Amino acid sequence: MTAKFIHVVILCTLLGCLSACKSRSPGNMRNIRPYYYPIEHLEDGMMFVYKYRDDLLPPALWHLRFSTEAGAQYLYFTELDDSLTVKQTIKERIFPSGSKIVAYTITERDSTGHRQTAQMQILSGDVFPFWVEDNGGVYIFEAKWFFPHEPEVKYTLVRNRRYSGDTTFVFKGRKIPAVKFSVKELVETEINGSQELTFDLMEVYAKGLGLVASERRLNDSLALAFVLTDTIRGQLMLPH
Repeated sequence: MTAKFIHVVILCTLLGCLSACKSRSPGNMRNIRPYYYPIEHLEDGMMFVYKYRDDLLPPALWHLRFSTEAGAQYLYFTELDDSLTVKQTIKERIFPSGSKIVAYTITERDSTGHRQTAQMQILSGDVFPFWVEDNGGVYIFEAKWFFPHEPEVKYTLVRNRRYSGDTTFVFKGRKIPAVKFSVKELVETEINGSQELTFDLMEVYAKGLGLVASERRLNDSLALAFVLTDTIRGQLMLPH
């Protein structure tokens, strides 16, 4: 596994909240919206701090903000590194059936240290489903992108996700009801041919908090895992 592929995987780590929503009537389906982020309480913004199991990796910082625009509801995500530099931005639109990504950018540094930003082409932009079946079907996310400084290198990310039932999560000493999703992930890189990496993930969403834990199996002996350790209310203030 090359350093380039590992970088792409880490960039995509918290994209793990992505899955497809079903548009049909809920009927006898289960409502799991309370397990997504506390959308209506995020108008003033909130930072979510995730700690990796590998202490060599710095914490992942995600700032979330909710907004109502022209009658539509949106959730804005900004991922920051430990120097508060923006790594990813996501804009989701909230629907009765779930959340759908309408814009997504990834930023990385090239070999000269300059920041390069890619705008994803979202082929299937549905996100967390608010209604699921106990023996639920597969939910799909797919996107493509390339960076302007190396347009010959093209990336594709596909996630097949399945609702896996109930669990619990302990946050600041409180045991909180939670739900699980199992994920099959494909990362494809095209340059002078195609190279694919596949991963298995398990994600946990806690009631009133959203994504609180994720584990991505990189191989039989190595996993990239993180848990939510803190939330900090407030607007995003970036250094100039």
